[in-house]
Amino acid sequence: MFKHLLCAVLVLSLSPLSASAFGVKDYHKEVMTNESGKVECSVCHGDQKRKTIPEMSACEACHGTAQEVAESTKRPANAGHSVEPNPHDSLHYGTDLPCSYCHLEHKQSEVYCNQCHEFTYPEMKR
Repeated sequence: MFKHLLCAVLVLSLSPLSASAFGVKDYHKEVMTNESGKVECSVCHGDQKRKTIPEMSACEACHGTAQEVAESTKRPANAGHSVEPNPHDSLHYGTDLPCSYCHLEHKQSEVYCNQCHEFTYPEMKR
């Protein structure tokens, strides 16, 4: 009995993980799940291998261009220092920073700029 249980544990631990085992954030589930309830990795990863980082064009297909996203998150003109900088229009990188530097689907998202700064972006979906 113990031998069978040990074999089952080994087989499960060595088998490749399915896409659903990686987890999909709630706000993306509707877009990435097909009619049968299976997560379609190709929605973001295209025909590439699953473990590759999606191209920015995959994000832009649903969320708009980098310039459109930057426009939607721009600071009010008279905000001064009471509002943090626009995360999608960096003073250092403009709109060229890839989405995946901050937005992570299978892990907790993080603020790339916080490698040097201390921004909170309280409304960021993590």
